[in-house]
Amino acid sequence: MSALSNAVVVGSCLVSFSQSVRFQDQQDIQDCLLYAELAANDKYPEQVSEKVWFDYYQGRLLKAGFTLRVIVPSTPFRASNADQLLSINHTVVGKLGYERLGQLIDDTYRALKLDNIAWEFFQGNVARDGLGILKTAPCERLDSGETVVCLFGIRYSTVVIKPELFWTDSGKEVVVIPDGGVFAFDRVQFLQYRARVHEKIDAYSDKALVRKLKL
Repeated sequence: MSALSNAVVVGSCLVSFSQSVRFQDQQDIQDCLLYAELAANDKYPEQVSEKVWFDYYQGRLLKAGFTLRVIVPSTPFRASNADQLLSINHTVVGKLGYERLGQLIDDTYRALKLDNIAWEFFQGNVARDGLGILKTAPCERLDSGETVVCLFGIRYSTVVIKPELFWTDSGKEVVVIPDGGVFAFDRVQFLQYRARVHEKIDAYSDKALVRKLKL
């Protein structure tokens, strides 16, 4: 039986919660992720597909009181189908020592039927030489009582596969580069940040709206 309780898209990040995460914590985590995205968009509006944007995004979580527990190693992987793409999520997160979070990513993709959608997203962007960062953030409450968020981003590029025989058509593989980390969320500590986070969300949202109206 899946431990998946809730899944929601926050900005451009797929956020999922295990059944153990309290409802108020879910709301606060979503607000923090939204604040991080709006802040990164404002700081690097032309670089939303690049590492500098994602690094700033993660930095905003630290500014909101999160604590970094583990860094995701940026070891490149190759994927040529949807199953390989999903296994990268599970493999990388599981190796961090958070096996249930890796499984939660799988459960979320399959429950929402996003496995093939995610692969089509990659193939479509790669075919157009597009760039992007596909972000997931599974959250769970550990047996210790600590609530953790695994912010997992994968950046990608394309590799042309050279045929071994001259009459064989060449193909493409997606090279995905993991990034992110496991962040601890402390509800007591967050009390001193909640009002400020809400203020920042309103301010960045208003600023983005004004910018859009001027276009």
